[in-house]
Amino acid sequence: MDVFDDPCTLVCYHTFCRKCVVSYTETRPEAISAKSLLCPFCRKMTKVVNSNRPVEEWAQEVKPSFLIQGLLDSFSPCSQGTNNCNLCDEDGETTPANAWCVECNVSLCDGCLKAHRRIPATRHHDVSDLSRDVKVKKRRKAMCKEHTDQRMQFYCKDCKKLQCQSCCILYHRKCESIVSLESVLPEMQNTLQTVKQKLETDLATSNTRLAKKEAQCTEINENKSSLQSQVRSATQTAIDLIKKKERQLLEQIDDVTLKQIGQLKGDMKREEMARQMIRQHSELLGRALESESDVDICEMYLWSESEEAVTVSVPESGMEDVSGGKACFLHDRHLMCEELNGLHLGVIDIIVEDVFDSTSTAVLYDTVDIQAEDDEKKTEAYDVAVFVVDNTDTIVVTDRDNKCVNSFYKRNKKSWQSKLGVQSAPLCIAKLNNNKMAVTLPDTNKIIIVEVKPELVLQSSISTRKGYYGLTSLTPTTLAAGSSGDPPCVDILDMAGNVLRTLDPVTDGERLVSDPWFLSTTTQGNILVSCGDYGAGSVLCLTPHGDVVFRYQPIQQWPFPGGITETNTGHILVIYHNAECVIQLSASGTFVRDVLTSRDGITSPYGLYLGESQHLYVTDDDCVKIYRFTRNT
Repeated sequence: MDVFDDPCTLVCYHTFCRKCVVSYTETRPEAISAKSLLCPFCRKMTKVVNSNRPVEEWAQEVKPSFLIQGLLDSFSPCSQGTNNCNLCDEDGETTPANAWCVECNVSLCDGCLKAHRRIPATRHHDVSDLSRDVKVKKRRKAMCKEHTDQRMQFYCKDCKKLQCQSCCILYHRKCESIVSLESVLPEMQNTLQTVKQKLETDLATSNTRLAKKEAQCTEINENKSSLQSQVRSATQTAIDLIKKKERQLLEQIDDVTLKQIGQLKGDMKREEMARQMIRQHSELLGRALESESDVDICEMYLWSESEEAVTVSVPESGMEDVSGGKACFLHDRHLMCEELNGLHLGVIDIIVEDVFDSTSTAVLYDTVDIQAEDDEKKTEAYDVAVFVVDNTDTIVVTDRDNKCVNSFYKRNKKSWQSKLGVQSAPLCIAKLNNNKMAVTLPDTNKIIIVEVKPELVLQSSISTRKGYYGLTSLTPTTLAAGSSGDPPCVDILDMAGNVLRTLDPVTDGERLVSDPWFLSTTTQGNILVSCGDYGAGSVLCLTPHGDVVFRYQPIQQWPFPGGITETNTGHILVIYHNAECVIQLSASGTFVRDVLTSRDGITSPYGLYLGESQHLYVTDDDCVKIYRFTRNT
């Protein structure tokens, strides 16, 4: 509870006096055996490097807490409202101090200050006036603990310690680099300033990350409410369907029972009429017998023998039929429970914004078969792109063997396909805007412009001097196209097919562009080039002026890199066709990891496309495989 005496801070950041830590450690056998100082507060151990030294000296190895020491400075005489002269205190007198000697580290009264100024050795010391209202900033002078009358004026670079003159003579005679403290202070201050700036930068970065996390928490909570509403809506839809089915069954019961009751009431009415007729004829027969009249008896006898008497009986009705056709509710409770348990309301999944985080994995989400019945040859999907037209995802694929471009989409819950036949084998797709694309036809030296409605409509055809393979849109009015001619190069074209610039970088006599099969544009406007040279296929990143940003060549011999694209976080995805994989590169062109391999179901990949929903579309033989990414938790 008192002021620290020679404070030290342990690895747990708890601060104690050195002698207190040593005293406590000496009472703990487990700390002694572990060669460590034990924190009295949290019991965490601070390992001692020179454990061969006596326990009393272990705490000397712990670096002092400059923060705590700075706080202790506030208890020094120069920071107090009322101070006494240190020299008078030694003589047992109490005299208010009016000055502070920075060099001697003592407070002085007026008399001692006059004497201090008469002594030649102290005449020019830096003395501050304490009588003013302005608080004086004190510069603490470190004094040697062993030679208490000497200041720490020297710094041993070999031992990295402050020393007084006597310590230098006694303990540092073998050290090669001992300099004055004043000479190294500027360097120390510059280093501390650099460290301070780095810490401030780190603090700003931490604040930014913290703000981002807080924003994410807010977004997650808002998304939670949205998800709950969606689940309730899906549940209500299912409940509405069940209630609709309930109403249908209840109405059916009403119809059946109303029909049966109507039939029964008709039978009951006929039965009542028959009863009345029987009762009347029974009464007539009774009166004839009671009259003992031969004439009445004879008449009734003749009537009973007639056909009319036969009809006076209980009529046949549908009562037995109604009873036999009793309505019943056929209900399999077990089957109903099974179907309700399997009711697909939806699933809760995590959509990863940075899908290429090292903690995410690819999962096959869907497969689109692009083989059509009227295709003359087996389909071989080459490149792929996805357009959103009228809120409908439309997958566009080039089929080079059947010389067509296909689009696949859904309308009114039905799958549809549009096919556009072209003159020669189409290869690469370049998106121009939300519903328009350019496609290369290298065999006929053409680039066609196609509109996606989502049906495919040919708009125009551009004739070029070369046959281009890879293609990407640089600006709304320029394209970058890859030619495997002699020499291979990347040309910058206008929308009329004119060559504005040719990119053909050479390093150490080696042409870097070779067979540019696939191209892509980065967010910085640079051009990514897959160079499929059938040897050691490389990946280039070029500026529109031909400067090389980076070149990636795999350690493994992976010929023929295919489709290439940039992610929303600046990473790069590249297909290596023969290796049956999709790899991830950093923004600077270094290998990060395998994103997809043959274990994920790809066998013959060529083109790829990263959709706005962060789904990855990969052409694989006669289909397009769609992968989504989930975070491993």
